Order: sequence, then structure tokens, then C-alpha cells
Amino acid sequence: MARWSLHPSSQSNARVVLIPTAFGNDTQAPMAILNAGSELCAFEPKLGIDVDGLAVAQLPGLVDEPPYGVCEAAVTQAWRRQQWPVLLPSVLSASWGAIRALWKHYPNLSVVHCSAHANLMPSPEMTQPDQDMGYGSAAWVELLYQHKLPVVHVGLRSGSARAYEWLKNQHSPVFWAQDGWDPQQVVEALPDQPVFLVLDCNVLDPSLMEAVHHPEPGGLTWFQLLQTCEAIFAARNVVGLSLGGVAVGSSTRQTARAVARLLNWLLACYGCYSLRATAQPQSA
Repeated sequence: MARWSLHPSSQSNARVVLIPTAFGNDTQAPMAILNAGSELCAFEPKLGIDVDGLAVAQLPGLVDEPPYGVCEAAVTQAWRRQQWPVLLPSVLSASWGAIRALWKHYPNLSVVHCSAHANLMPSPEMTQPDQDMGYGSAAWVELLYQHKLPVVHVGLRSGSARAYEWLKNQHSPVFWAQDGWDPQQVVEALPDQPVFLVLDCNVLDPSLMEAVHHPEPGGLTWFQLLQTCEAIFAARNVVGLSLGGVAVGSSTRQTARAVARLLNWLLACYGCYSLRATAQPQSA
């Protein structure tokens, strides 16, 4: 059993804080990930690190809505306590609240967006008539570009024609799921500056992650994603993480267990690389 699941550390001495966040009444997916950790062994043999040795706290489940001020406040508090913030949102657009919080302290922040979808300039059928397009799940990445944050896309394989053309014209680095690329190429595409990692579980192939929002065939393999994340942690200062995209349904439990294993790997990468880094955050 991973301690971060059912026996987390107290917030006062934690180095990492898990922040489950629900949008509206959708509270099941973030808690399913946390509960699934009870079925895992926390040791990661490839990295040689036992995540149970990290002091990982959990916040009580938060409820937020656009523009995601609750997420921003929680991540700001974690930063002030020198804790690594891990957002577990029911909708990935809540990542903007976490990014906004860290951007205030890391003005040169860049973002790695791992997702099957571009999440910008959606086609009409991907939107709802009453949806706030500035914060909708199908378009929230546009906020990053509007605020001139560098973005690198990993695993992309679905988006509108406008989004594809726009990315091309912007010369935004895109590592398409169908192309052969090395994790080090992703690192080289990133500026040498702090990174926020956004990981939508649909970046993986549906054979690995069935219960996700908007699944797309032809996703990344398990080890391709793990190796890419490790390479980023090894070479850059990853100051925060958002991991989500799990859908509630008959396959949620199985998918949540895979996401919990992925979370454990990311915590291990943080412990192996980021905790050893000497870089300090800039003053507020």
C-alpha cells in the first residue's frame, strides 16, 4: 500500500501536497485515483526509490469552478510552504488555476501539455452553447498562448483544422503520437526554465486507459510516457504537476489504478531528481 493513498503525511512537514479538485458534483474521479493507491507498492525499481520515503500530504477534496481561484489559492499556499503541488482535477481546465499561481513566482514558466487533444480552437461540435470558451475543457490551452507561456505538446493526435494550422504558424513544438521521437527531443524543445507538467490520461492509448474523457486511438505506450516524463524531470525544474482526465464509468476503477501507478512514478521522479536540485524559486 502506498502511504500517500490512505496514510498521507501531515501538511506541516510534507514535501509534496496532493490537491484533489472537483468541478461541480464530479468528485469521484480524483478520489478514485487516491483510493487506488492503496493497491500499490510504492517502490519504483528502475529509479531505485521508495515513494513511501517521501512526505506526501493530501488536502481535503476541493470544489472549484472557472476561473479556478480555489486551485490557485491551494497551489499558492503549497508554494509558500515549499511543497511540490500535485493537482488531481476532475477537469483539466482547472490546471489554469495552478499554472496561474506558479507563474506569479516563476515569470519564465513553460508548460508541457501531454494530451491527445490540442484543447484550443475547437470545432463547434466540441463545445456547448452556454460554455465559457475561455475556460472550457476544449479550449483552455488557448489561455497559455494568450499569456505568452511557452507550450510543448506531447502525444497530440486530435484537434480542429484551425488549431493544427495555428500551431504550425506559431512554430509551437508538437510531438505527434504517430511520429517516432526520443524523450530527449522533448527536453531539447523546452526552454531551460521552470516547467509545469500537465498530463491528460488520454495521451496514452485507450488499451491502457479506457475510462478517460475523449479517448483517441493510437496513443503513447506506457513506457514511452514514463521515459519522457523522467527525461523532463532529469533536465528541468518541474515546479508543479496536474494529472487528470479520468472519466466516471464502469471502467473507472481499473483506469484509476493505472493512473495511481503513473502518479507514483511521477512522485518518484520528483524525489529522484527535483529534490536534489539546488535551484531555488524566485521571491514573490
